[in-house]
Amino acid sequence: MRVLIIFFLSVLCLSASAQNIKIGFIDTEKIVFSLPQYKKSIETITREFEPKKKELLDLFKHIELLRENIGLNKNTNNSNSNEIELSKLKDLEESFEKETEFWQKSMNSKKINLLNKIESLVNNSINEFALEENYDLILYKDVAFVSDKVNITQQIIEKIIKQSP
Repeated sequence: MRVLIIFFLSVLCLSASAQNIKIGFIDTEKIVFSLPQYKKSIETITREFEPKKKELLDLFKHIELLRENIGLNKNTNNSNSNEIELSKLKDLEESFEKETEFWQKSMNSKKINLLNKIESLVNNSINEFALEENYDLILYKDVAFVSDKVNITQQIIEKIIKQSP
């Protein structure tokens, strides 16, 4: 009986001295993909790289047509002519691969730079929000359950949109 009374007294004392801890959770992907700045920048990057993409697709179609022609003319042309055409085809394929790789790296680089800027904007907004609203802890990623009460994702999105020019 004494143990039970001591237990209840200790729980009562701990609860009286405990402070409220304010915790929030954010879904960073939802924040990034909801931001008008992100959407606008992605559209700009897409427009910038679209002409080169079309050019590469045209080159790929040209390479495919050359392959077909070489295959059809394999029996009718002499071997020297076939070797020249195969050499040209190989050069075109190598050029296509290099240009495609360069195009992909350039586009990825632009997207990474964009995401770095957005990440900085989001982190600053989260820090400001946490200080303004007296949050002790804000979590993101790998949480099993989040109630609507602690999910502050939409509030962060609204804060960033308000701050945008």
